[in-house]
Formats: sequence, C-alpha cells, structure tokens
Amino acid sequence: MMKKTMYSILLFLAGMLLYRYRYQALNGMMRIEPMQKLLVRVGMGIPAIRRTIVSQIFR
Repeated sequence: MMKKTMYSILLFLAGMLLYRYRYQALNGMMRIEPMQKLLVRVGMGIPAIRRTIVSQIFR
C-alpha cells in the first residue's frame, strides 16, 4: 500500500514538472535531429494537427 502511494505521488510530481517545463523539454527534444523527425512524423500523423498546420501554410 505504501509503495503504491509513493509511486502515485512521484508520478504526479513528475507530471507537474513536465507540464511546468513543457516548452523547455520540447525545445530540448527538437535539438536532436532524429527526435525532431520522429516528432514531426508523429504530429503529421494526427489529423487535427495536420489540418491546422496545412491550413496555416496555405493561407
């Protein structure tokens, strides 16, 4: 029980930190070229993101 509670608290704190520093984390990931290509490929595979980006490009 105690182990599960500690795991939940640590997971919550990690989520809060990731949310707070989300832009710095994203910038750090985008500096690595293979990671950048992967993030763009995954992002363009999501229809809502693809529609938004394509509509902004061809305005």
